[in-house]
Amino acid sequence: MRKIIFIGAVIFVCCLNACHEKTVGYLISENASYEPDTLVVPRELGPVKDAIRIKNQSPWVSYAMQGYQGTEQIMFSVESVTSTAGEVEAQKFKDELQIRGGGGALEYPLEHKAGPGRYVVSVRLTNPGYSQVVEEAFTFILE
Repeated sequence: MRKIIFIGAVIFVCCLNACHEKTVGYLISENASYEPDTLVVPRELGPVKDAIRIKNQSPWVSYAMQGYQGTEQIMFSVESVTSTAGEVEAQKFKDELQIRGGGGALEYPLEHKAGPGRYVVSVRLTNPGYSQVVEEAFTFILE
């Protein structure tokens, strides 16, 4: 009789544990960064030096983020932008900023509305079950 009660209790505990959903996968962003982590966007483009960029209307693009690990598919989004130019300019900048594909490369258009200043971007990494922010991950300097 004790064996039957013991086996019943074990089955009951196993059933309770099976009912709990466990988050699958992982996300580690403590070593995540951009290298280099700063991009200078000149106010005026040189007609010779920047001829191809002007012709193609090529945006300013950072390298992909490095140093993060996690279960695929990891999505990137702009969490916040702060600026020496003030909150209004920071919002203009954030509205124009995009993140490319799965690597988290930041893209800022050649023709933009934000004024000169230093714009510091924080990036959110998200995958199934996890979401983390890399604070002050990249800096754009608009001259």
